[in-house]
Amino acid sequence: YSTMAANLAKAAAVGAMAMAGGGNVNNNNNNNPVPDCPNPRLAHYHNEDICLNALKPTRPSLGAHDRKFIYESLKESGLGATLVPNQQTVVCPIKLESLENPSAMRGLDTTWIVENTSIHPVVLSQVIDGVEWSPFQPKILSPMDDPLATLNPGDWISVPTYESFVYHVREISPETGKPGNVVIQHRAGLVPIGNPNQYDCDANLPDVEPVNPKTAERKVEFGRTPTPQARPCNTVDISFRNQVGCPLHVYWANRLDEIPTEGFSCGEKFKFHLGTKPAPQDFMLNWDSATKFEGSYVGHTFVARLASDPTVVIDSYTVAPTKIIDCPHLKTQPVASSVDEEVVAEVRADGTVQDEEGDSTLHLQEAVAGLGGVSSTSG
Repeated sequence: YSTMAANLAKAAAVGAMAMAGGGNVNNNNNNNPVPDCPNPRLAHYHNEDICLNALKPTRPSLGAHDRKFIYESLKESGLGATLVPNQQTVVCPIKLESLENPSAMRGLDTTWIVENTSIHPVVLSQVIDGVEWSPFQPKILSPMDDPLATLNPGDWISVPTYESFVYHVREISPETGKPGNVVIQHRAGLVPIGNPNQYDCDANLPDVEPVNPKTAERKVEFGRTPTPQARPCNTVDISFRNQVGCPLHVYWANRLDEIPTEGFSCGEKFKFHLGTKPAPQDFMLNWDSATKFEGSYVGHTFVARLASDPTVVIDSYTVAPTKIIDCPHLKTQPVASSVDEEVVAEVRADGTVQDEEGDSTLHLQEAVAGLGGVSSTSG
């Protein structure tokens, strides 16, 4: 990162005020520091034998072979990740609206973990130009021709994917054994960090160095942690996008379940800064970039805090599998073309549903949950 020394010097007073007076940074005093955040074992989705014994489809430990090429291409375009869409998951859709967007750019590779918690078997498909294919052999096999694409109740699967790729999950009829209604629509993409509590933030406030909640001191060395030489199985690479409009510090809270509304309840660790510029010179590494990228695991929680006052919690995101549920209220959905005549779907190629301001909008049945994650942002 560029440390933006002049800006940080100007912000020193603001940082001091954030650590005292307007709210104690650790909700305690220095004689009673906050405890460590919960740190249980990694969830079973990341067991090493899954990768070592090829029990599920997985990506290479450090990402797909073309990850660096995609990163360089996005950087050289001058647009960064601005045309890479946000994640979106639609649960029990009453009316199918295409999640494909012809103007979207393919983003970086990641892993989508999906689990069947319904009472029926389901079949997964990747949607390409409105046609459903096997997510593991697209443009080669239809979903029903690929055994890997079928999930029985209680099963889960990891799907190597790229940001902007779109998927359907269809219930398999117990009477006919054929695919029926779509119960999940999913698009891999960036995780939007929003402002669900409508906090009035000032984009002109200077950035302040992140705070160590265990010591209530500003963290002078705040560069990104180098990528390890090897990572646990099924690491989920997450791209975050700042949609708040003011600088944020994002902290890792490990497996913290209850996110405080203000202050720190455990020793969260600073992970990255989210600036406000959508396409700086380096959209991944520049301090002022509105997009940042992090490898993580199911159950891990990230807390976005106001950079000028880290006691203010703006939003949070917890990595979770996308869970398929029963949708008994669904009626027969409209029919459209498919690679398999037994699979029915209505999809449009005119992009995602947008409101008057151009932001992606969700039906009442939709959840903000790309990669299955749970965000406090509702739209």
